[in-house]
Amino acid sequence: MVQSTDKVDLTRQLAEFVARTSFDDLPTEVVEQSKLFILDTLGCALGGRIQAKEEVSWVTGFAAAQKAGGYSTVFGEAGKTSAVTAALTNGAMAHTIDFDDTHMPSISHLGSSLVATTFALGEELQSSGKEIIEAFVLGFDVAGRIGRCTMPTHYKFWHPTATFGGIGAAAAAAKLLKLDAVGIEMTMGLAADAAGGLRYGVENGDFSKSLHPAMAAMKAVLFAQLVKGGATGPLGILEYPSGFFNAFSEEPNPEPLLDRLGEYYEVSIGGLKSLPTIQCSHTAVTKTLDLVAANGLQTEDIAEVSIVQSETMPGQGMNYAPKSPLAARLSTPFAVSLGLKDGAVTLERFSDETLADPDISDLMPRIKIEASMELAEKYPNTVAALVDVKTRDGRVFSGEQIYAKGDPNNRMTPEEIAAKFRTLATGALGIERTDRVSADILALEAAEDLREVTKSLGAA
Repeated sequence: MVQSTDKVDLTRQLAEFVARTSFDDLPTEVVEQSKLFILDTLGCALGGRIQAKEEVSWVTGFAAAQKAGGYSTVFGEAGKTSAVTAALTNGAMAHTIDFDDTHMPSISHLGSSLVATTFALGEELQSSGKEIIEAFVLGFDVAGRIGRCTMPTHYKFWHPTATFGGIGAAAAAAKLLKLDAVGIEMTMGLAADAAGGLRYGVENGDFSKSLHPAMAAMKAVLFAQLVKGGATGPLGILEYPSGFFNAFSEEPNPEPLLDRLGEYYEVSIGGLKSLPTIQCSHTAVTKTLDLVAANGLQTEDIAEVSIVQSETMPGQGMNYAPKSPLAARLSTPFAVSLGLKDGAVTLERFSDETLADPDISDLMPRIKIEASMELAEKYPNTVAALVDVKTRDGRVFSGEQIYAKGDPNNRMTPEEIAAKFRTLATGALGIERTDRVSADILALEAAEDLREVTKSLGAA
């Protein structure tokens, strides 16, 4: 347990760091990384409009029904709405297809809540591109650092995208509203007090998972606006005896919170997804397909695929009977089986039709998965996979994949990230506006007013 007597003012010091840090303090590589993450998140939101139409319609329909006046854009929609409504809607859209970034030390998808927050509020405030980047980077840092302090036991029950993401988004919103350190701390305190989001949605693939970054972003905008208007909030909530660290972790460790503050930024340690599936499936899928292709195997040759992978949480990704496209994206057996049948894993193949495919149903029981704590300890902050492909005639082909494509140790190139965005966004925006948005985001620091960028993000 963290005691307030031996670890005091941690929340205050983190808030002071957010308050005093500006765009000019950020290293060039951090700025460039943040722009790629923002672009990727926008692509995931726009891709969700095409590949998760029903889920997206639930939140866009809700947004339209509010008839809220404002200046903020719902990505892909005509008209404007309030910052709170846009933050909720865009946060959900960005996470519907589970293709967004992953910060492995906290096992969080932070871009979805941070982009939703900064764009919705930034439009209302006419924030500059530099201010958006500044808030995004600092919000990511707050969330990632808090995650380091409360993992791994936090993940036993909670979905970190919701919990850590909400506090990080609150810091970003407070920064955009130019609150002082006390105001930032109070906003973070309100977000920590209201933190929620259970792992049920991760395991079962229901809509609650998509709502996690949505609610995080919505509450962040709401809390920051309340504090801006004079409301007060909790101080010192991270380290308080009955505060966030002790309530949300069985073994909290506050040391990483302020470690080398400003010397490195958590966004630099974040990764992007090259596959539209749960992060823990990536190395297993990649190495299985590599072994099959290299040895000229057909699906009918395969007796078993044996996968030993780093343990994240017991049962993570091991759903052998997914009932929805989202649940299928969260299932390693399904993703591997789809890859074996198609030779690749592509977003459009996660559909009700594919769920009913007897070939995939036949393959899934042959995918055997064992979680290894030893592998997790040997290769921290990644899900390493050891794969044996066993054939019906007794041959065995083996290999290992330590870092997935997109991991900080195996990065996607800027060109690959831009191509991913183009693939995801074109269906919603068309080619011309997709290319315009991409160019605007990659030069975001030059924008004097975010509205110059978001005018291309509405309906055609």
